[in-house]
Amino acid sequence: MRYQPLSRRLINLIYPLVIYMAIGMAVLGLYPNGGLMANLIEKVSCIIIMGILFYKDSKQIRWEGKKLSLYSAIIMIIIGICACIGVNMLFELTGLKTIREEDAKNVAKALYSDKLWLQILVVGIAAPVAEELLFRGILYRRMRTWLSVGPSALAALLIFAAVHGNLLQALYAFILGALLVWTYERFAKLTAPIILHVSANLISILVQQSTWLSSYLQTYAVAACIIGFAGTAAGVVYITIHE
Repeated sequence: MRYQPLSRRLINLIYPLVIYMAIGMAVLGLYPNGGLMANLIEKVSCIIIMGILFYKDSKQIRWEGKKLSLYSAIIMIIIGICACIGVNMLFELTGLKTIREEDAKNVAKALYSDKLWLQILVVGIAAPVAEELLFRGILYRRMRTWLSVGPSALAALLIFAAVHGNLLQALYAFILGALLVWTYERFAKLTAPIILHVSANLISILVQQSTWLSSYLQTYAVAACIIGFAGTAAGVVYITIHE
């Protein structure tokens, strides 16, 4: 891929994204009121197709990274939880959620109003796997065959943020995406960012479904924000130094 002409490189980046978006539009057209069940069909379809593309790429692109130990995986879980809480509390404290209240309501309705088992299966598991296959496993990895880390990361983050539909989700995706890119770059295994992404999404479901936890975080938003970012930073520093 490194020696392909620029036009071919761009096509290699565009067509997986087009397929991903086309699947979403097709499922939405077939099941306009299907809720998370329709979303599940979409994500599973994406996982299958993106998984095939990722597998084909793996025969040509060889990466070397740190070993993903059980302890590293646990740290990834902690980072995902802390990052999710920290960023969401930052949005609360800055008033961004109030300013973009309609966006927040639309996200809550789309992702957290269906059955809990569907939320866990779709939002917590299927969506992170599908997104990591496309945005880190295919797009970012393909860019890294001919670009350095900085430009590849920035381009991948902008694309990842853009497909999330509204300002709140885009900002969240950009921040979380930076951690996901760092994780993938560090371990060179898609398992690592998937673990982090799944952890972040699952804690968001827990907060949405738990009245007492949501109330507690809002009451102590400043402390929760500080602890969230501190925990994220500590996890990143530890992984960088020791793992």
